[in-house]
Amino acid sequence: METTNFNFLKKHEPLFFQLAVTAEKTFSADPNTTLLKLRQLGEALAQDVACRIGLDLSEQPTQHELLYQINRKIGLDPVVRELFVL
Repeated sequence: METTNFNFLKKHEPLFFQLAVTAEKTFSADPNTTLLKLRQLGEALAQDVACRIGLDLSEQPTQHELLYQINRKIGLDPVVRELFVL
């Protein structure tokens, strides 16, 4: 396999790894795809955090609503919170 900066994600969640590697591979050739994959990665990470802290995702909240609920429940570090909304 090609070298990637995201091998550490393999042990956590294959989807995280797949999205990150795709974003990395398409960076110079297709920046729009890179942005799309990074957004999907952010959404997947937020959903994972929500599941781990016991939030109900049955109503399929928007990303903004989900991040708000996560922040209310665990108080995200401001730097981390800002990374999700960039």
